[in-house]
Amino acid sequence: MNFKKFNPGKKITVFFIFFATTFFLLGLWQVERGNEKSNLIEQFNSNITKTPKSFSEESSKWDRVIVKGVWNGSKQVLVDNVINSGIAGYKVLTPLQISETEIFILVDRGWISQGKSRDTLPRIDIKDEYVEVDGILEDPELGFVLSEDLVTDNWPKVSQTKNIDVLRKEFDEQLSSYILVADPTLKSSLAYMKIVPSNMTAEKHFGYAVQWFTMFVALCLMYIWIGFKKNEE
Repeated sequence: MNFKKFNPGKKITVFFIFFATTFFLLGLWQVERGNEKSNLIEQFNSNITKTPKSFSEESSKWDRVIVKGVWNGSKQVLVDNVINSGIAGYKVLTPLQISETEIFILVDRGWISQGKSRDTLPRIDIKDEYVEVDGILEDPELGFVLSEDLVTDNWPKVSQTKNIDVLRKEFDEQLSSYILVADPTLKSSLAYMKIVPSNMTAEKHFGYAVQWFTMFVALCLMYIWIGFKKNEE
């Protein structure tokens, strides 16, 4: 029996090994990311249905908590470029001094429209009164920003991010590491926007994984075909 000899050549083999390994590892990475997102969303969906517990040092991201304290309406932050139903506006972050502590936590009171002009900020006045706020803890990442000037100078400040590490630099007071997204039942809440725990779903990660694995399989088939084809020539 006459078997065809497989001889793709050294250059083709090096090319194949590099890209096949890359495609396969990228596929595995997307599967891993998809599993992480699945667990994250499962944890988030479980937490938002729970009865809120008192905020403490043991509290963690996506926990449903209740925080008692006093508003500080003089140092509010407007998070810029937040779109709600196709309308440009801001998320409003208001400091709340936690009862019996010197620590403040930024409370996301919701969304407010930008208005007709960016030169005039919307009114976000709030009384410095005692409140009890129920909500979900979040720890937003910095994300992609186009400028190094992330926060304006005057209060209320306009910020390009909700990242707490950036916002902490604007306060003399000690800030909690979390932002509390207030429930829409809060008396002083603004337009509520549903919390999205991740910008990319698990399904999208798995879809990307399929694409990488498909490219891996296609490359393997091409390598085999070229190996036998070159030998025929």
